[in-house]
Amino acid sequence: MKSIKRSLFTLASGVLLASSVYGADKFQAFPVFNDPNFKPNIEVALIGGYVGFANSDLDSGSMYGVEVSLDCPVFTLPGDNLIRQQLSINKYSKNSVDVTTIEMNPYYFTHLSKDLVFGFGPGIGAALVDAPGQETWLFTYQAGAGLKYYINKDVLVGVDVRWQGSVEKDYTDSGKKDNLNNTRTLAKVGYRF
Repeated sequence: MKSIKRSLFTLASGVLLASSVYGADKFQAFPVFNDPNFKPNIEVALIGGYVGFANSDLDSGSMYGVEVSLDCPVFTLPGDNLIRQQLSINKYSKNSVDVTTIEMNPYYFTHLSKDLVFGFGPGIGAALVDAPGQETWLFTYQAGAGLKYYINKDVLVGVDVRWQGSVEKDYTDSGKKDNLNNTRTLAKVGYRF
């Protein structure tokens, strides 16, 4: 199962990189410094949904948080396709265990229609597990895909599906190492500034 998840993660990363290379003749490197018309198009969204853990010691439940995204300041693609950096902070709390994740997910977005975009990409992050008597940080990695619909120029709604893996640590002080591998479905509502 781990090899399948790693293969899917590698495939998604490869598709993202290959699509970037395909458009390489149209790249603009470091537009934040080189393009006087660069606008980050910052979006802030509230997110919430369901998380299911592979670890049997953690119950599935609700997850909520906030996401801030912006057009990639490292390079841009002209036209409708773009890469956005998505920074999110999420919270899960159940049965005296709190999990807080901090994630950076660069997504490659393409327009399906004038107001509907589809995006996918990899990510990295960290998770803080606060269990009775112990706090533990774990490195995380993820892959995800999502849809965003712009109701108007400024307001958006969307849905993301993400898989997240982590390193193994003894975060419950039980003497055994485990991971925080999970899948989640999150809805979002946001505003573009």
